[in-house]
Amino acid sequence: MVTKDHSDSSSGEGSPVPLPQNEQPGFIGMLVKSVFEPGANAAVVMAMNLSFFFLLLTLFGLSVLTQWNKHVLALLGVTALLWGAMIWFVLELTKVQTRPDNMPPTLDLDPALSGTDQVDPVEEKKKDR
Repeated sequence: MVTKDHSDSSSGEGSPVPLPQNEQPGFIGMLVKSVFEPGANAAVVMAMNLSFFFLLLTLFGLSVLTQWNKHVLALLGVTALLWGAMIWFVLELTKVQTRPDNMPPTLDLDPALSGTDQVDPVEEKKKDR
């Protein structure tokens, strides 16, 4: 276990404080980490949902204050449709990412090492003629 000594050199007393080994990144850390990863992780989806929720809440309050102005109501409707479209897109993206046929192929650079004889499809067609 890794410890950090917080003892003062003048007092001579100190108790070691354990430091966590595998600390999970927080919400902001996951957002920053998602920049370098494909797809959308949970932090990105949560940030998107919270942003749309507070935007809808703000537009609803603005529509009440403006006595149900048709322009604000149109913005409210467009925002709700956009939020629904973003949720649908994230769901479709996760479906595509989890499909087994979407995984990258394993490339065998040297067929002699694998022990299998791979035949070129063009050569196979020539043999059939």
